[in-house]
Amino acid sequence: MQTVRDLKLYLVLISEPYEHLNDQPWETDNTSKAVIWSCGKLPFQTIVNNKSTGFIAASVDGIHIYSCYALPSLSIVEFTDFLDKLTEDAKQHHSVAIAGDFNSWAVDWGSNQTNARGKALLKAFTTIDVVLLNYGDTPTYIKGDASSIVDLTFVSSCFTRRNSDWKMMDIFTASDHNAILWEISCDQKRTAK
Repeated sequence: MQTVRDLKLYLVLISEPYEHLNDQPWETDNTSKAVIWSCGKLPFQTIVNNKSTGFIAASVDGIHIYSCYALPSLSIVEFTDFLDKLTEDAKQHHSVAIAGDFNSWAVDWGSNQTNARGKALLKAFTTIDVVLLNYGDTPTYIKGDASSIVDLTFVSSCFTRRNSDWKMMDIFTASDHNAILWEISCDQKRTAK
């Protein structure tokens, strides 16, 4: 909570939280593993009461924000079903931001190889108008000698690179995942952080 205050964040998307903040504007998917926390000046306009596993969505300042967590234990069929539900919902909205831990690997976002889940994610996201904000090959997940890039951020193409900023933070998170800070804006006005 102190980091959120120090960085003056509007929203926080969390995958697999250690604890839940029941006294905060905090929404989860049905497993409580994908979270959106409204912690600033931008309240939720609408919330998708998601009965599915893997994502929660809320509309904030005209942008439909998705927090995702794809369990690593999902079969490829279950993972594809999760992606189908996510993209079907995202197709209904003009401005979207989709972020989370997808537990997928693809050379497109800096992995050494593309696995079946990475292929499925790439194929599913061709059906919606989004671009990947991740850049570089610095791992988003590090545990001992193991590392990978599994935490991904996609936004509608209307949020071009000149209107967005994405970076991994060098801060303590008590997690084996790095914190990622991203900002998007329309017409030079910052709208989500």
